[in-house]
Amino acid sequence: MPPGALFSSDVGRQTLQNIVKTLIPQWRDGLRTFQLDSIPLILDNQDIFCITATGEGKSALFAIPILVHEEIFKNKISYPEFLAPIRQEPVGIVVTPTKGLSNNIVKELQDQFRITAFAYTRENIAEKARAGLNVDKEIADCQYQIICVDPEHLREPSWIKISDSPKFRKNVIFCCAEEAHVIDEWGLDFRPHFRHIGSFFRGRLPSTKSIFAITATMQPGSPFESVCLSLGFSGPKFHLLRYSNECPNVEISVKLLTTAIGGREFPQLLPYLNQCRKTIIHVRTIELGYRVFLYIFRNAPQTYNRHYRIRMYSALAPDQYNKRTVELLLNDGRCQIVIATKAFSLGIHAKTLQDSISIGTPDTQCELDQSGGRVGRDRNTNARRIVFVTSKEMGEAHKRTRNIATKTRCMDLAKSQFLTEKICRVSRLNKIYANPPIETSFLDCIQAKRRLPCDVCRTRYDLLDTSILTFPPSPHLSKLPPFKIHSDMSQSNKKRGARADKPTKKEADGIRKGLAIYEREVYLEERLRLPHRNIPHSFYFPPEITDLISEEILKIDSIESLTDRLKPIDRIFKSTQAEKLFAYMSTLRLDIEKSRNSKSKYKQVPIISKSSSDAGMYE
Repeated sequence: MPPGALFSSDVGRQTLQNIVKTLIPQWRDGLRTFQLDSIPLILDNQDIFCITATGEGKSALFAIPILVHEEIFKNKISYPEFLAPIRQEPVGIVVTPTKGLSNNIVKELQDQFRITAFAYTRENIAEKARAGLNVDKEIADCQYQIICVDPEHLREPSWIKISDSPKFRKNVIFCCAEEAHVIDEWGLDFRPHFRHIGSFFRGRLPSTKSIFAITATMQPGSPFESVCLSLGFSGPKFHLLRYSNECPNVEISVKLLTTAIGGREFPQLLPYLNQCRKTIIHVRTIELGYRVFLYIFRNAPQTYNRHYRIRMYSALAPDQYNKRTVELLLNDGRCQIVIATKAFSLGIHAKTLQDSISIGTPDTQCELDQSGGRVGRDRNTNARRIVFVTSKEMGEAHKRTRNIATKTRCMDLAKSQFLTEKICRVSRLNKIYANPPIETSFLDCIQAKRRLPCDVCRTRYDLLDTSILTFPPSPHLSKLPPFKIHSDMSQSNKKRGARADKPTKKEADGIRKGLAIYEREVYLEERLRLPHRNIPHSFYFPPEITDLISEEILKIDSIESLTDRLKPIDRIFKSTQAEKLFAYMSTLRLDIEKSRNSKSKYKQVPIISKSSSDAGMYE
């Protein structure tokens, strides 16, 4: 073998596989395809952008190069000579968006690969200082093989000193931008230092290293080009490795939230939670998370330790509490539910999670898919993504897809397309991310023979509901006592009396006027479809439906309830307009509730008082 071989050569790839099988015997088949394509390029000091699904083992991209350098340096005689210099004390830098992800990566590297790593967070730095240790000197002396750090710390004087250390500079073999899609999303908004990651990598460290970025959600086009420009990805040294981010074992469903997102009741959650599956509930704000927590907490059986079963996870929670929450998810059968903000959705790994529920949606489709990516990491089990969207969000999504101008900020186009999809949600996601192979990825679930069809395909093909068989309880959770499910009428309505679910004459008149507007929208939308051109105007929205809704709008609290009531009425467009009709009804019902509440002299107790704000959440 001549000197100066590349790891990306056939001999180099075979050498890499042999080292992996020797050092990690549990990986009997060696590296996965995308790992075997990516890691040789990293070892050859090339720049790469790797895009693949969550749960595919992207963390191996910064663990395996460290192990390979150490193994070859110790046993040089046993291996061919490579073009890239082999380091005795190899070091890698991983830039992460959250401290939770940094801590999660460090634990995984230590447990799975026995790699010494350090999460460079303020809490961990303070802990080192209390122990009388200088962590900056430890890093400069290469005592840690991988350092996880946020972009804000890279701009501080301590990292200028670290990057000036001759020993550290000599041994750095790669720099990684984890969850690289946030460079564009956050760097242009509230965390501008993300835009300077590339300048630190290329300006403060030697060129004899690999720079690579990894993520599961990177849309092609301007977002991708913006990230590449920020990291300096260009020329023959740069390689794009785009794989599909589709998770074949995850079922996707979008449902309308039938209660106000600003309220205190979320009854649609309880049937899912009573299936006793480990569940992550995503919320936009900590305040919403508190309200969801209190609702579930109050409906949980008091015979069980509710503080183990229901947990919170947020950037403002103590580090130890968040770490404990992840540990309980992984190892404790008493822990079933975690209510989390964005701090959890960016890369936190908990293989036991099976259901992801979003209450409302984040700003972008990438963020929504990152939340859904927390489940299904075990490809042998079936997982679910359930997105509860408000009627307001659905209305904005319809306007965005039709290019209707609004006074508020336009919704992310990809998100609006996903929410309003009428053919196949999985196919829509594959188009958004340009997932290969397009010959099959752009087909609907039935045509592509997907394991778990999405909600749109299940409706279009009239598939039976087999959720009880398809989504069994998580191991060790099947004996948990169920949550209390109340009747359809809310407690507040019960206090108002038996006529609370019946509109007044004035309210009914307002409903009829609103439905007249909706009737016109249905006519304008449906008449343009070729098979409907000769249908009489009255067939689009029969007066029987107006009569039904004006009388029972306050009793119809789900699409299923609406569908049942519409069955006796002869109407052609039941399937195509049911969801839109229910969304429109939700806005009318919300107007009625607001009007009634404004007239009522009843003052509600604040949602979170001093005595219950923590409710023992943080141990």
